[in-house]
Amino acid sequence: MKAYLSRPARWVRLSVVDTRDTSRLTGPGRQDEELRERGLGAWIRRNPSLLLRLFIVMVFSFAASTVASNFSYGLEGAPTVLSVEQLNSGRLPAGTELGDYVQVRGTATVGENLDRVGLEDSEIAISSRYSTSYFYFRLQDTQDNLLIQTTETLPQDLKDPTERVWSGKLENVGTVIFHDTTQQGLQRAGLPTGDSIPVINTGETPQYLRQIFPAYSAIIGLWLLSVAWLVWKKNSPFIGL
Repeated sequence: MKAYLSRPARWVRLSVVDTRDTSRLTGPGRQDEELRERGLGAWIRRNPSLLLRLFIVMVFSFAASTVASNFSYGLEGAPTVLSVEQLNSGRLPAGTELGDYVQVRGTATVGENLDRVGLEDSEIAISSRYSTSYFYFRLQDTQDNLLIQTTETLPQDLKDPTERVWSGKLENVGTVIFHDTTQQGLQRAGLPTGDSIPVINTGETPQYLRQIFPAYSAIIGLWLLSVAWLVWKKNSPFIGL
């Protein structure tokens, strides 16, 4: 018979070789790089300059958004003429929207006692905040269908029956500045308080806003510069720029 000899069992030691590409983890200037902590808090601590730039962009974006509509309004030309018939019927000319430059012809109607402005016997409402006063009164032909708003002072000779031209930004009782305070003032003066009633703000005309275009232009320019700064520097630190 043939003898079958079995080899003695041996322990074989296998070594595992890591074949993963480590070139991305090593290289010039990265030998001493520490492992970075994960998480939002750690990311915020590592990127203070980026976050500050983002904050500056947000601040100037908000400022630019608030002046954009006024900038556009200041570029408007001739006003849209509103007729008494249109106002009394509640139908404005096609395409007319809040914020447009409008004009109406009419005679102011006020009470007998103008020494008591803000009360019912004057028929002039007043809304005051931050040392600024806004006055409201009606026109004879439109009555409760339209209010005229003036800022700081009342026009001279309001009792003069001469017909005048009233021009300004189209608003309504629901969108005028200081809504709650205005509602109280209108009630005290016995004027209509419906939010849909048109208001012509004579204190804001394109001609007036053009005088402060340099300030608006500066705000928009700073916004554009902040965006360019953010894109250009990205996450560069402030020190050593």
